[in-house]
Amino acid sequence: MSEKAEQRKLWDIQLEILDVVDRLCRENNLHYSLYAGSLLGAVRHRGFIPWDDDLDICMSREDYERFLKIWKDEEHPGYLLQNKRNTPSFTQSFSKIRKDHTAFLQYEWEIGRYHTGIFVDIFPIDRFPASYPRYFRFKCLKYQLFMREFIPSKASLLIKTVSGVLLGVSSRRTRNRYRKTFEKELRVLSDRKDLQTVAIETLSTIDKLMPTDLLDEYVYFPFEGREYQCFAKYDEYLRIKYGDYMQLPPENERVWKHNHLVIDFDHNYGELNHE
Repeated sequence: MSEKAEQRKLWDIQLEILDVVDRLCRENNLHYSLYAGSLLGAVRHRGFIPWDDDLDICMSREDYERFLKIWKDEEHPGYLLQNKRNTPSFTQSFSKIRKDHTAFLQYEWEIGRYHTGIFVDIFPIDRFPASYPRYFRFKCLKYQLFMREFIPSKASLLIKTVSGVLLGVSSRRTRNRYRKTFEKELRVLSDRKDLQTVAIETLSTIDKLMPTDLLDEYVYFPFEGREYQCFAKYDEYLRIKYGDYMQLPPENERVWKHNHLVIDFDHNYGELNHE
């Protein structure tokens, strides 16, 4: 299969997963938005960025928690929800919806740790308190560290050193307790509509605060011949995140952003013959 055909097949499965999520949200009056590069693709290309390889959406913390509960209480044959709460070896602070009997293996160390099927990412959007910003930022970084449970490779020497110490002195039980306590704090903060919104994913997203009313209104936007929910203030969001977002990047940067050691559209990684 050519790379272009493989990419199209990957997109089709990601759209299939998003349709499942969109249907659940419509039925339960939940809001979500195409997010990050997927929202940029919707606005600039009316679909995937031509060199993109994933599909991201986000939800307010409140709707995110409701979505997780509804998904758990219902049957979704052929799809599974994966996050740190139900998969302790998972290494992210958000959730993935994966399609069963597919494979998108990014790293060798993932093998045997958790399901590695083709996925759609779902990110919670939180509120950032103005009263103690530096302390809260540190708590966010500590939360990320205790989610991933490894030292970030691209961080500064200071952050690597502090991360190593925190991981070294904390037990798995301590990390779990901290994550749960901080998530309770985030749920309380989600009621504060006067606070700026923030994505607690990476250092760069924590440092890019978004408007207080970003999560107030949504519109349906064309995407690959379908329509999906987006922030009504998508322009403001994209300008804060990307600057002049309608400007295309240099050609040498128009590449897939995820490693993909193995892609399969009909089998889980464990079902493949690895001889």
